Amino acid sequence: MKIRPQYAVPLAVSAVLLTACSESAQELGYGEKATGEDIDVTVLRVEAGTPEDLAALEDASRYAGRTPYYLHYRVTKNKDGAVKSPGFDVGDGKKRLTRLNIMPGFPTPTVGPDGEFTYADPPKFDKCTDDDSSEEFEKAAKGASYEACSIYLTDEGDGAAPSEVKWVEGDRREEKDIAVWK
Repeated sequence: MKIRPQYAVPLAVSAVLLTACSESAQELGYGEKATGEDIDVTVLRVEAGTPEDLAALEDASRYAGRTPYYLHYRVTKNKDGAVKSPGFDVGDGKKRLTRLNIMPGFPTPTVGPDGEFTYADPPKFDKCTDDDSSEEFEKAAKGASYEACSIYLTDEGDGAAPSEVKWVEGDRREEKDIAVWK
């Protein structure tokens, strides 16, 4: 098959562009650091919890039969100024676990027998806590780090452990894998 000269340059440019677009994600083991555009991320470990861990949550029956997994990671700024937070997919390569966001609770007001208001502390979920203050981290200098933890849940009745953690960037339609820890 002959390639005509007028098509040779566009074909070569197309091949180069396709190669650049198919950049693969960094493949790492737990504890290894991945470098992104403005942050470095290290997935430290993924710990299995038990369904009983979720009993402290309001309306815990919603989570019956689901197993929590705790993703522990570290984020380090590699430039000054505002940076993007990492997003993760935790799963087995085919199916993703559901991320559970736990919002801080508010104290519950109660009236005592003497007519005085008191406030009961909200339940705490201490199995997985964040050391992240986005506002403070944004103001921090290059080299600053924080460690955090995110909770991921299996489907009901499926206790299969995740086999990989992906650091993803972008929305679900145009997602790009930055790194994969296995």
